[in-house]
Amino acid sequence: MFDTVRSGFDDATSRFRFWRLRTKGRFARYLRAWHYATQSISSDDAQQMMVEYRDAAGWYPLLVLSVEDTLEQARECFVDHPDLPRIIADGCARVGDKWESYGDELYEARRWAIHAAEEYAADEGITLVHRDETADGDLKSEG
Repeated sequence: MFDTVRSGFDDATSRFRFWRLRTKGRFARYLRAWHYATQSISSDDAQQMMVEYRDAAGWYPLLVLSVEDTLEQARECFVDHPDLPRIIADGCARVGDKWESYGDELYEARRWAIHAAEEYAADEGITLVHRDETADGDLKSEG
């Protein structure tokens, strides 16, 4: 008798958890949709939407050019500058619109984005200093 009552209670608890998680997930999607509609979406929300809707879109990217990873690679080339994140984002946008794959895709895409950012910086009068490691580990800049 006790097992029957417990089994019924476990079923009710399980259903409650299911509905709670389903409602929580639905609310999160509505909140992302609201942010999208009001043009206040965060990069995390946008990435979540891309993951959620890739099946419906039939789009499965094998490589992703991200500003964060490209900025990390650019910081290996240049001394940090306050405008570097913005111009790297602009470079990634340019490459993302024009990219054609031929080999070591992701590295080359990042390299191209960094080169585009370097051109944007020059156009804006921003000096990006190349990072070269000397024997002493000091930084020196190239003209």
